Amino acid sequence: MREEFLFEANDVRITPHVAFIGGTSYQISTIESVHGSQRKKWNRVAVAVFFLGLGVLATAVVAARTTGSAEDYFSIAVIGVSVMVAAFFFQLVWPRRLYALVLRTSSGDLDALTSRKREFVSDVKQALEQAFCVRAGQLTPPAESGSEAAIQAVFDVAASAARATLPRG
Repeated sequence: MREEFLFEANDVRITPHVAFIGGTSYQISTIESVHGSQRKKWNRVAVAVFFLGLGVLATAVVAARTTGSAEDYFSIAVIGVSVMVAAFFFQLVWPRRLYALVLRTSSGDLDALTSRKREFVSDVKQALEQAFCVRAGQLTPPAESGSEAAIQAVFDVAASAARATLPRG
């Protein structure tokens, strides 16, 4: 029996029972919650510019020690330090951003997916929340946003099913 996909893109497929992310499958029933997070990584350009400035500074220091004339190479050393400071500020203003989808399970938090595309991670998160709702017997996610609301919907359905099975007295 083939299950209907709630979401399918790139290396991610979500069904009401299983999430296939990359080469790993996760049972929807074992996922307690899901959330997205943003991570900052080193910008390669900033790192390259920093090392360029460091090289200019090192060259100025070595040349000043070799010739014994520090005044002649002082302006080159200042340029090297300025380039390093500019690279630092460039990293602060424009870091490389990664977005992660974090699954909370009984064994802890797990980064299931990382991508540079925020929309993609958000779409996968919404598909997982929809899978929570489908497993709970609802067709659409609740009006509240967040996986906690989807999990609360699961508990509400389970509680009403438990009440229905209790003997009335």
